[in-house]
Amino acid sequence: MKDMLRLGNNDRKKYIIISATAVLVIALITVSIIAVQLKHSKNKKKNVEETTVHTMMVQETTVQETSEEDTTQEESAEVVDREVVEEFFENEISTENEEAFELPPRQLTDEFIPYDGQKREITCYGDSMMAGAGSTTEGKVNGIDIYGWTTPVTIENMTNIPTHNLGGSGEDSSYITFRAGGTKVYIDRDITISETDSAIARIIDEDGNVFKADDYSGYGFDYDPYPGDMYINGYLCDVDNAEDGYVSIKLTKGYAAYDNRADYSVVIYESDTATYSRQGADIKAESDIVTEYDTVIKETESQTSGEKPMEKPTENVTEKPTEKPTDTSGMEKVTISGGTQAMTRASQERSAKDILILEMGSNGGWENDYQQLILQYDDIILNSGCKYYIVLGDTDDPADSADVNQGEYGEDGNYVGIGDTSWEAALRLAYGDHFFNTRTYMIQNGLSDCGLDTTTDDLENFKKGNISEQLRYDWTHFNCYGYYSKGIGVYKKGVELGYWS
Repeated sequence: MKDMLRLGNNDRKKYIIISATAVLVIALITVSIIAVQLKHSKNKKKNVEETTVHTMMVQETTVQETSEEDTTQEESAEVVDREVVEEFFENEISTENEEAFELPPRQLTDEFIPYDGQKREITCYGDSMMAGAGSTTEGKVNGIDIYGWTTPVTIENMTNIPTHNLGGSGEDSSYITFRAGGTKVYIDRDITISETDSAIARIIDEDGNVFKADDYSGYGFDYDPYPGDMYINGYLCDVDNAEDGYVSIKLTKGYAAYDNRADYSVVIYESDTATYSRQGADIKAESDIVTEYDTVIKETESQTSGEKPMEKPTENVTEKPTEKPTDTSGMEKVTISGGTQAMTRASQERSAKDILILEMGSNGGWENDYQQLILQYDDIILNSGCKYYIVLGDTDDPADSADVNQGEYGEDGNYVGIGDTSWEAALRLAYGDHFFNTRTYMIQNGLSDCGLDTTTDDLENFKKGNISEQLRYDWTHFNCYGYYSKGIGVYKKGVELGYWS
């Protein structure tokens, strides 16, 4: 202060200006630093939010988010009377079918073979839409809790037939084809193996390409207490991935000499800790699958539909078991020739014996060529010798489908509605009465199957060919209501084909 008093007026002005400028510069720097930090914080928050949203596409929504969605729907959607819905389907929605994609040259026809009346179980192959991603949501139908219900659970409840869920989340059509036995694979060299001595080989397809899988048994997420992965020359073998495209193969201990023509649906496997019946184990399968989505299916006491009362699944009484496989603990080494076919256990124990429900394609695996997809279905059916099957159509909304050639508008410029898309028309042409158009069934019946009211938003979605969001868990998967309705539709198709009553 004293120094400032000694300065002249001009010097004092300069001193004030310099000081003010310094203060301003410091303030600007401080503001910039804060702004950068805030931006970084917002970006970080955005990244976290985006990651959370992505994660929640395959996880259960929180109670808060569900409440917000419900509130939004209540504010924007108005429930419409049944008469309005009936008039809508009669007059206001397109039923125009698109032209089917050209079918490939094929050995299989759409011939329908009347059911022979033999007792069979049901096996469902597919991806996450069969496994049940999104089913861990709350729901009740006629007062019955359907939390965690998948399509196979519904089918089993409707038919009282043991139903196996061999759905695998994220799997493409080529991988499902392999698991179900549609892709033939072979060992590429002679091997000599025993229960304790393994051999290294490659598994190759019919074109000589090296083939590797995560699950050589083919059972996927289905509960499976039995040992062994593949049958090679009649021997049950353990197959494990090794390096550089190789696999390690050895005989399955205690089961290597088991005749794979036996009726596996009644085989008993005894261990030191427990005894499993094949049928009893398969009933448990669904709870294990749903555990993948952090839940346990709740038991139900009874359930009713519009057509048939439904009862709680009962523990199936296992028939008289076949003899336990020959004890091969001291079995000598066996030599298996190169070029011998290796077959998944599921393809031999399920595909060749059961009524098959097949659903695939929404994750690709057919190179956007429906001729290739149809041949994959054909291979499963032909290679397993299956006469009784149902092929399910895609359930994505047309604009979100894996088929890049279709959208929510048809060739006439109108919304797709409940007319067949080109993909659906091709499957109908290829498989005739065996084809079930899941999408159109659920548009027309999904809400009523579950006792849910139709809203104005639903009608707008139906026009576009979209399934009601009330049946959705996310943009592609269903909630428990969706899987419940889908199962009822498959049940009705099976009744139509005479597979059950």
